[in-house]
Amino acid sequence: MRECAKLGEVSTLSPHQPSVVIIGAGFGGLAAAIELEQHGHTNYTVLERQPEVGGVWQANQYPGARCDVPSIIYQYSYDLRPDWSRRFGNQAEICDYLKEASERFGVRPRIRFNTSVQSAHFDEQNASWHLTLANGDTIDADVMICATGQLSQPKIPDLPGRESFTGAQFHSAEWDHSVEISGKRVAVVGSGASAVQIVPAIAEQTGHLALVQRHPNWIVGKMDWAPSRLEKSLGRRFPILLRGYHNAMWLYFESRYPLVLRKADPVRRVWERILKHQIAKALGDPQKTAACIPDYPLGCNRILLSSEWYETLAKPDVSVVNSGVASLDANGLVCSDGTRVDADVIVWCTGFTATEYIAPMEVVGRNGQNLRTAWADGPEAYLGLVTAGFPNMFMSYGPNTGSLTNTLVYMFEKQASWIRQAVELLGRTGGWVDVREDVHREFNEEIQARLQKTVFTAGCPGWYSTDSGKVTQVWTGSHVEYGRRTETLDPSIFERGGSKTPA
Repeated sequence: MRECAKLGEVSTLSPHQPSVVIIGAGFGGLAAAIELEQHGHTNYTVLERQPEVGGVWQANQYPGARCDVPSIIYQYSYDLRPDWSRRFGNQAEICDYLKEASERFGVRPRIRFNTSVQSAHFDEQNASWHLTLANGDTIDADVMICATGQLSQPKIPDLPGRESFTGAQFHSAEWDHSVEISGKRVAVVGSGASAVQIVPAIAEQTGHLALVQRHPNWIVGKMDWAPSRLEKSLGRRFPILLRGYHNAMWLYFESRYPLVLRKADPVRRVWERILKHQIAKALGDPQKTAACIPDYPLGCNRILLSSEWYETLAKPDVSVVNSGVASLDANGLVCSDGTRVDADVIVWCTGFTATEYIAPMEVVGRNGQNLRTAWADGPEAYLGLVTAGFPNMFMSYGPNTGSLTNTLVYMFEKQASWIRQAVELLGRTGGWVDVREDVHREFNEEIQARLQKTVFTAGCPGWYSTDSGKVTQVWTGSHVEYGRRTETLDPSIFERGGSKTPA
């Protein structure tokens, strides 16, 4: 029997239900929709630019795509699936799970697929958001929830000669399955989370694979296995066992939080020595070993999981180049250190515009304030949920809510609950709510001060921070703390206005 819990009692709503538009149907957007639906709020629409639910998992269909968080906690806590094929679910399974959830909780009929939002402007007179879609249509809603994610806009460096390359090239998030890689010379640029899965998945097929990286990452073994038939059967028949496994795994991951603090440096240094020894042993090549050991502290950037990475890099038909790419020509890459990498296919594993939240959509709030201008020095939000100057706009997976020690799905659920409470508040009061500037400022000053005590500000390369070094991606506390701070909405954090009153 599949455990599928009800989220809570139906709320006592006013006769007026604010109209809500949710942008994105990944984990965050669906969590928001399910939360509203389960609490009796049905006046919402979900806009999804992809042809199906899944968000980042729908977009990323590259070889080897798989979650790097155990599936038992990378799912909604109220909808536990007992029969994942492996401990870490693959891309197709995760998309299937989200599709089933959208159907089971009744939100699928309210999703508009293949629908992109071009811009959103706040109408102060009517206390509502006016959205313009890519096809020219418009939508008005009292509340806008942006669940567009942090990894939704692929980033490819604008390099000289890129258009002159005569082979095939594409970003990992836009994998071109029509391109044949068997026996070809393939250059993979970047060694982040996508590359760590792609390289082992395709290396056996390629004629030669060149990994081109500016900086290596810390990579540890991935303890992955297929659950037995007995395990799956017990999970189906006894939901309490599944729930116990989920809770135990969640607590284990939560217990790792103190390791991100600077005071844990001695522990990290021990682990670094162990990992360096393991890397040298796995590669057996001094040059490759030197190219694969990071020069920054463990945990400063995301720790990646793979049990096949170093085994793959050790192969004679796989080369490693530690250099950025300076330019391209007809035959391949020209690296910053002068190394040439000839290729038939180039795969850009160069990440996403992670610090440019909600891009490329234009968002204009009160007094004509553009969100890009407001965030010129780096994205900021109160609890990652609301930004001063943008009334009735809420975010899922907003600034400084990235999870590195536990599961993001927990954050999505807590954010959905808080946003639902704000929607209910608007149902009672009408008009608009906007987080007070002093509340917004004090919270972000607190977060940035606390981040200085973590390994995230140790100066490593990566996507946690802006070009100026401001960390805008990760949450600085434990998940328990975030859950406590978002448990109950405090209306006093808001400035209120607008002439609209509930019907």
